[in-house]
Amino acid sequence: MDREREIEFFDHFASAYGDYDVLGHDGYRRLTDMFESCVKPLPGQRCLDLGCGTGAFTAVLRRFNLDLVGIDISPISIERAKATAKEERYVVGDITKTGLPSDGQDIVVYSGVLHHFPTQAERARVLNEGMRLLAPGGTLFSYDPNAHSPSMLLYRDPRSPFYSSKGKTENEVLLRRDELALELREAGFEAIAIRGVGGITFRFVMSGRARGILRLYNFYEKMLKRSPFENRLGTFLVCTAKKSVRFYSDGSETSPFR
Repeated sequence: MDREREIEFFDHFASAYGDYDVLGHDGYRRLTDMFESCVKPLPGQRCLDLGCGTGAFTAVLRRFNLDLVGIDISPISIERAKATAKEERYVVGDITKTGLPSDGQDIVVYSGVLHHFPTQAERARVLNEGMRLLAPGGTLFSYDPNAHSPSMLLYRDPRSPFYSSKGKTENEVLLRRDELALELREAGFEAIAIRGVGGITFRFVMSGRARGILRLYNFYEKMLKRSPFENRLGTFLVCTAKKSVRFYSDGSETSPFR
């Protein structure tokens, strides 16, 4: 991943457009419903949003009364996030090497960030850091564009005649369920569950041509959510995985008295 180009893109976006907040209300509701049902968060749990941008998804997690912290490499995005923060905190940092203590988080969230790391080796560094940060028994939650989604293939696959590079960085790729599952297993995660999710409406896209059919696209998303093909063709892959309760990040065995 070209780290400097990522910073440049998101610094510019935050300066030009304000918050990087592109999903519609129904899209956020769908993702937070998935978060609630899959993660089962408890008030006061420590939750780290890695690659939080301007804090759009971090902010919608407030309703769970978590101890929320967002981290992102874009300084201007973090400035924007801090300006609207309530109880949550935001810091500038590299999510491949945060410098935070091991075993310190109950929940680690990747809110649409894994697909910004285009190679398996790069995603491994991100997932290994997430594994290190999680306490034993902690939960990972992520969502990213699905390589099997017809809409994502048409809009974000460079081979498509309808491809648009507007609103994306050169690092972004579509993720496959099988490769993501393999990468999570190799990072040491257990109880991995990945499903395709529809109903992900958008309120803003940079491409003028895409904006012209945004209402039609959002209607398609709502229909996809209700269809039997959602798991296979859902626009996003939503993933949950667990860190084993047996070992701490330093390799020592978990004790109930520790």
